[in-house]
Amino acid sequence: MATDDKRQRGIAKFEEVMGFKPPSVDGNPFLDSTFDHLFAEIWSRPGLSVRDRRLITLTILICLGSEATLRLHMGAAMKTGQLSDEEIDELLLHIAHYGGWPPAAIASQVVWQLRAEREKAKQSG
Repeated sequence: MATDDKRQRGIAKFEEVMGFKPPSVDGNPFLDSTFDHLFAEIWSRPGLSVRDRRLITLTILICLGSEATLRLHMGAAMKTGQLSDEEIDELLLHIAHYGGWPPAAIASQVVWQLRAEREKAKQSG
């Protein structure tokens, strides 16, 4: 179990990166490690910005075809304003040529779904 300080740093970085408050982690070893290690230590390291790490993460998730996790991270990039629509389009096109057309096509569909949800939310709110 992490120190309270480490847990709080991890939760704060999660909120910065993902754009929402995390779920409760009480007794969940996977979420404990996510906050205490991944966000408190890895996402918080110097040398790369959160935006740099976001681009790396998105590239890997697209190439792996990890649609659910891609949706989470792409949605966070859009919500936090880390990437503009134009930058996302360029990322997808670049990955299509280096990482494969099929995974980039799936990612493109995820992006279009997220954009449609964003537009619907704007219209209703």
